[in-house]
Amino acid sequence: MNKNRNIDCGFTLVEILVVLAIIVMITAVVIFNIARQRQDSALLRSAQTLSLNLRQAESFALSSKVFKTQGVPCGWGIHFSGINSTSYIIFADLALNQNCSDRDFIRNPNGSEDFATVNFDTDISISGLSSGLSDIVFSPPAPKVNFRPDQTTAGITLVNKNLFVKTVTVNKVGLISSP
Repeated sequence: MNKNRNIDCGFTLVEILVVLAIIVMITAVVIFNIARQRQDSALLRSAQTLSLNLRQAESFALSSKVFKTQGVPCGWGIHFSGINSTSYIIFADLALNQNCSDRDFIRNPNGSEDFATVNFDTDISISGLSSGLSDIVFSPPAPKVNFRPDQTTAGITLVNKNLFVKTVTVNKVGLISSP
């Protein structure tokens, strides 16, 4: 029997510190990517919701959806309050005349035409509206689209706090892009 034989059991302090440093670095990378991925997902979700709500307004116009107790409106639209806004409003485009000859293709500022207010996800806002866009209105019976101010294609750009952007576009015949 050799009593002088030295048997190494366990780890050195340096080995433990190296392993801990590697674990900390991997954890930091994962946590950073999860936070960024949440922001990117929120941006995509908000852009898709906007696209779906534009399609819903178009569908309301084509299906002659009744607005409250005021009957069938002359159209349905989406109102944007401007850059840095974190919400938009779905509204019914009402007119005094039965034949809609006096309609204005804009949301009434007093809120009497408002159907729903939709908020974007946290830290998502509008970063761009083409040509100062304020309203998109879909008119029956054909899917005719009116923009205020008038333009051939409208773009709504959304941004998250990481400065990533998604743009939803609508053209005059009602084609709505999906992000």
